[in-house]
Amino acid sequence: MPEPTPKPDPRRAYASAPVNQRTAPRATPRPAPVPAPLQARAQKVRQRQALGPSVSERLARAAPGAAPAQAGLHPGGIATAVCAVAAASALVLLRSGAGLALAAALAALGGAGWLWQQRSRRAAGEAMPPAGPALFDANALRRMDAAFDATAADVPEAVLAALISLKAAAVRVALALNGAPPDGDVTPEDCLYVVECLRRYIPDTLGAYLQVPAAQRSAPGADHGPSANDLLLSQLALLQSGLEQREQRLQGGAVEALRRQQRFLQAKAGRG
Repeated sequence: MPEPTPKPDPRRAYASAPVNQRTAPRATPRPAPVPAPLQARAQKVRQRQALGPSVSERLARAAPGAAPAQAGLHPGGIATAVCAVAAASALVLLRSGAGLALAAALAALGGAGWLWQQRSRRAAGEAMPPAGPALFDANALRRMDAAFDATAADVPEAVLAALISLKAAAVRVALALNGAPPDGDVTPEDCLYVVECLRRYIPDTLGAYLQVPAAQRSAPGADHGPSANDLLLSQLALLQSGLEQREQRLQGGAVEALRRQQRFLQAKAGRG
């Protein structure tokens, strides 16, 4: 038998909502949904950022003639700035002859500091040895970086991972080629392949993929053949395989030098 509903107490006041709105718990408002175009744009930015620094930037940082960034100020620049501030303060005392003389002296000292700074920079520039001829063309590297960025903006995860891996291999083999020892196992054909791969093979492959409309890249090709995404994955794998083969040959000289050292130490230790 159900229990009877208790009657409200006439001595109490009842309400269907909190009496004090300031102390009443408030429901957390749901965030507004992000528009689809904004989500797509943010996804493109994230995928471009996943590639990391450009190949041009990586090679420029490791170039033998690259000047390191100088932290701090030149003493001549500091002297010039101090004298300029002091001269401006002395202008307040221009009514007196002493203030005019002080301003003139500080201006002369500031000019001397500026000349010192300019001569020091010119001497540092003349002392720096000129950089050798660049192995990779700067315009070709920028073209390849632009192709990487444009392709990474709108590709599946598998293709993006292949792009990241290929770009890392290109940077490694380019750095290894720049620092290859004269007695290494690298041949002129290997050098030509690496240079042409960064100059033409990679940009042409990515450019041909970008010519396919985005809506058709995942569709099967003619006669149910591979899609554009599948073809790109296959070609990226071929390019990376070729670069890694040249990388192993470039590293062969250093490994052989270590093996010669091992044989030398064994002979000195009397172990044959």
